This record gives sequence, C-alpha cells and structure tokens, in this order.
Amino acid sequence: MKLFVNDRGFYKSLMLIAVPIALQNLITVAVSMMDTLMIGQLGEVQLSATSIANQLWFMLMVVCFGVAGGANVLIAQYWGKRDVEVIRRVEAITYKIGMAAAVVFSCVALFFPRQFMGIFTTEEAVIDFGVQYLRILGWSYPFYTAANLTIMMLRSVGTVNISIAVYLASLVVNTSLNYVLIFGKFGAPRLEVRGGAIATVCARLVEFGIAAGYLFLKEKKIRFSLRDLLPSNRGIYKKYFCVSMPVIGNELMWGIGTSITAVVIGRMGTNFVAANSIYTVINQLVSVMIFGVGNAALTVVGNTIGAGEYEKAKQRSVTLLALSVVLGLFSAAVTLALGPVVISFYNFSEATISIARGITRVGALIVFFQSLAITGMVGILRAGGDAKFVLICETAFLWGVAVPLGFVTGLILGWPAPAVFLCLKCDEILKTVVSSFRILGFKWLRDLTVRD
Repeated sequence: MKLFVNDRGFYKSLMLIAVPIALQNLITVAVSMMDTLMIGQLGEVQLSATSIANQLWFMLMVVCFGVAGGANVLIAQYWGKRDVEVIRRVEAITYKIGMAAAVVFSCVALFFPRQFMGIFTTEEAVIDFGVQYLRILGWSYPFYTAANLTIMMLRSVGTVNISIAVYLASLVVNTSLNYVLIFGKFGAPRLEVRGGAIATVCARLVEFGIAAGYLFLKEKKIRFSLRDLLPSNRGIYKKYFCVSMPVIGNELMWGIGTSITAVVIGRMGTNFVAANSIYTVINQLVSVMIFGVGNAALTVVGNTIGAGEYEKAKQRSVTLLALSVVLGLFSAAVTLALGPVVISFYNFSEATISIARGITRVGALIVFFQSLAITGMVGILRAGGDAKFVLICETAFLWGVAVPLGFVTGLILGWPAPAVFLCLKCDEILKTVVSSFRILGFKWLRDLTVRD
C-alpha cells in the first residue's frame, strides 16, 4: 500500500468540503468576536458574565455535536452506498433527540439562570448580568439546534455551501443588532447585555429560517420531509444508538470537562475569565481550518469505507494525518503572530492583558496537537466506527489527567494562570500520541452498513 494519496480528485474532494466548513467556522468566529468586542466595551464584569452564561449554550452545542456526530458516521457510510431511505430515518431520530435536549436547556436558561451562574462564579455582579442575558437567550436554543443539526448532517453527503449562507446572514443580523441594541443607537434603548442577547435570538431565528427553507424546498440529495418524523424507525434504532451513544458520550464528557475547566478559571478571578475570552477568540480564528479538515476527513473516509474501498480508506487516513501535522505547525505560528494583534483591541487592565499574552503562548503549543487530535479522532477514527476508543481516550485523559491537574494547580497550589492553562489543556497532547498509533494500526476500520 502506498503511504500517501497522489490522486488530485481526493484533494479536490477534501477541499470542497473543508474550505466551506472553514469559512462557516470563520463567520461563526466573527460573530463571537463582535459579541466579545462590543460587550467588552461595557467592562470586564459584563464580558465575564456573558462568557460564563454562554457555557450553557456551549453545552447545548456539545450535545448537538454528539447527536449529529453519531448520525454523521452512519450517514457518511450509507451515502457511500447511496442508501437514501436509511439516511432519512437516521436524520429523523437525530432531530427528535436534539430538539428534546434543546427544550431541557431552554428550561435551565429561563427558569434556573441564577443557579447555573452560581456554579461558575461567586461574584454577585457577574451573576446578575448573566441572569439578564440567559433569560433572553434561552428562547433561541430550539432554533439554534434545528438549524445546527441540519447543517451538520448535510455535510456527510457533501452539501456544505448552505452553511456559509446561513452563518453569513447570522453575522450581519447579529452584528448590526448588537451595535444598535447594546449601545442604544438610532433611537433604540441602550440595553447593554440584554441587547446582545436579543441580537443573538434574532440571528438564531434567521439561521433557522434559511436552514429550514433549504432543507424542505431546495435540498435534492436526501429529500427529507416532516413525514419522515412520523415513523418509529425501530429498525435503525439499535444501530443508531450503538454508533451514536459513544459519540454523544464523548462529546458530553468533553463538554462537561471543558465546563469544569471554566469553573477553575472562573474561581481564579475575573481577570483570568476575561483573558480566556480573548484567547478563545484567537483560538477560534486559528482553528477554523482544523475543524474543516477534521469534518472533511469524517465525510471522505466514511464515504470511502461505505463504498467498500478499504485499502483506499487506509491510504487516505495516513495522508490526512500527515496533512494535520502541517496544518498544526501553521496554526501554531499564526497563533503567535495573531495574539498581540487581537489582544491590542481590548482596553482591559494590565493584569488581564498579561494573562492573555501568557495563555496565548501556551495555546500556540496546544493548537498543534489539537490539529492532529481533531483530524485523527473526530475525523478518521469516528469515520471507521471506532467511536468507543475515542470515548475512552477522551474520558481518560481529560478527566483522569487534565481536570484534576487544573483543580490542584489552580485552586490549591495557586500556580500562575498560564501554567494552570497548560495543565487544563494537556489532554490534547496525550490524545494525539495515542490516537496516532491507533490510526496507523488500522484496527479501527469497520463498515457499519453491513448486516442491517
């Protein structure tokens, strides 16, 4: 077997999927960046409040990634066989589970916002602003979930350009309304953090409208309809849950672990929270292509396995792993170069800026390993049906190493913020080493479409 792919068609297919996803991610980051910049003008307390409040949305996003991620493994392989009927059944199950989760998260935001904020911080001013934000934002969760699931599942059949239209419209709506409502421009009342929440709700409504319109009026590959939600789909439930549950569990373990790291950061003070918000924007900007390649890897490798071309799948997996090394080095260099530029946009205290500089330097190291971990675990291993290994790997290193180290160094030993940040992110390094050996052993490759 040749180690690397020299087929131009493979690289073309990869880019046709990866680039639109990267552009979508870039637009999403732009939305987050504008939110951070505008709310940041109100003060560090308001920025910290919205940053913590958005942990609830982040947890919902993780659930969506898990539910759709499990579905995408099946959809990618069944699309390799062009079995559209089964794909529609998988999509129906995914929508039912995702929307049920969205309702639960909305209830938390609308009825228990103070209790949720209290998990992450004890500062009353931060909690009060967070409560204002969540009681409005909670209405957007079902619309976000429906649009997000639609976009993510369409990726597995190579339909990715719709996401650019959805999130570009969201960027325009969110940024415009943020400016008007946060600062009270053009005769509108000055609503500050509540204005930011209203703008986000409006943007989510626009996302939902465009995604739903495309799904029911324009999409021609799968032709999903509301009627597909009615059957019980019992025949596919067992396979769906066997594949999806490890992916959902993986995303939940990662998401909860990430939220726990936010607890550590929040308990170490507002300066660390604000600095981490700045770094998050930098990391999101730098990693857009990493996530694009990772998602493209799942689709390309999954389609190849579904078509029965196992040797080609092996060759493509090695090539993708090598590409992730190059992408990781590039991303690390960009992080170091971009960090001072982004940090200069914020008029925060010297303590906050100093922490932001320190964790950005640490982040440059972490993003290299992040590139390999996402392409290897989220892309290649999941595409081959090896979600259980990914779950075990994620849980062991995040919960067994990174989270305990973060608690001890941050809340007990009182280490400097950059050192604590490295401990909280060290699981990326460990996952990369183990998953790379797993990929090169090829024991992960399975055709999930056989024996229905």
